[in-house]
Amino acid sequence: MIRLDPRTKLILMILTLVFITFVSSGWYEVVWIGLILFTGILLGRVWKTIRSSIIFSALWLFAIFILPMLKGTLHTSLLVWLALIFKCYPCFMLGAVVIGTTHISEFMAAMSRMKIPKAVILPMAIMFRYFPVIGEDWRYIKDAMHLRGISPTPVGFARNPSMVIDALYVPMLMASSKAADELSVAAITRGIENPKQRTSRISLKIGAMDIIFTALYIAVLVVGIYLSRG
Repeated sequence: MIRLDPRTKLILMILTLVFITFVSSGWYEVVWIGLILFTGILLGRVWKTIRSSIIFSALWLFAIFILPMLKGTLHTSLLVWLALIFKCYPCFMLGAVVIGTTHISEFMAAMSRMKIPKAVILPMAIMFRYFPVIGEDWRYIKDAMHLRGISPTPVGFARNPSMVIDALYVPMLMASSKAADELSVAAITRGIENPKQRTSRISLKIGAMDIIFTALYIAVLVVGIYLSRG
């Protein structure tokens, strides 16, 4: 397992945004997903990254082999939906890797080193803590639903939508609101609004692996832009 500087992870996110903007969907996107898979495994987020890759592969195979067999409105609707998914998926996948392998303290220290305005740092710092908390609440709510014999799947929603709304969406909205308030209070208690320069015991340094991964992403991006435009 390796470690990357949080600043390097942000650079990789920016390169991914550039990729999905300038490189057309195709085999280049599959290569980029493989690159993210390689990154996630080396960072220690193995099974979740593999699961995300399997989901992408299933959607990709569906788009290649099954979608052309469909006709009419269903074909058009799925085509538009899959095009949107394929464009956003690399960012979501790499974002999950970044959030799952970066501690909030490391992120705050890196942003301070980069002289990022607090108007940007504060929302992103809260976001890093928000999604794990919501994920934990989701697991608790899902377990409670199973105890009551309610399925949180789309099939369960189709069978009894009112029950699923009462047992899932309402608690999730309440939990989301409560989590946002608690995180805001915790941030203020820790002095996040202090206007003075923050200090940190975390030592951040751009190492050889940071340079290698950045160069690798840039190389794949350049080749992808060249081949897709050629």
